Amino acid sequence: MTEPEDGMTKHGDRGISIGGNAHVSGMVATGDNVTQNQQVSVASSGDAAAVLERIERIERLLDQYAAEVPELDRARRDLADVREEAESDDADPERVEGALERLGRRVGGVAVLAEAVGQLGAAMGVG
Repeated sequence: MTEPEDGMTKHGDRGISIGGNAHVSGMVATGDNVTQNQQVSVASSGDAAAVLERIERIERLLDQYAAEVPELDRARRDLADVREEAESDDADPERVEGALERLGRRVGGVAVLAEAVGQLGAAMGVG
């Protein structure tokens, strides 16, 4: 088969172009017969102690770097949401994911905090 002059196949262009101030979170795929599987799970009870240690570390870091976090109160509320879900018997992965994403944006200007939030997300199996 020869490609048309415009570079498109008979099925059309399946490329993805993301520009501007885009924030892409999650999987992106294009093409024929593409499937994706993503599993998001909140930490099991065996990991609960590690998760709580990471939450407490972020609390200490928020105190230490308070002057450098413009939305400090909101960051603390986001972390409280994460703690609430981590301590819940019926944790909501979507709520955890949203709170961690917001928290990460709010503390992104402080490298040690951003790293700690990333480690918390990894410990919780999110992100």
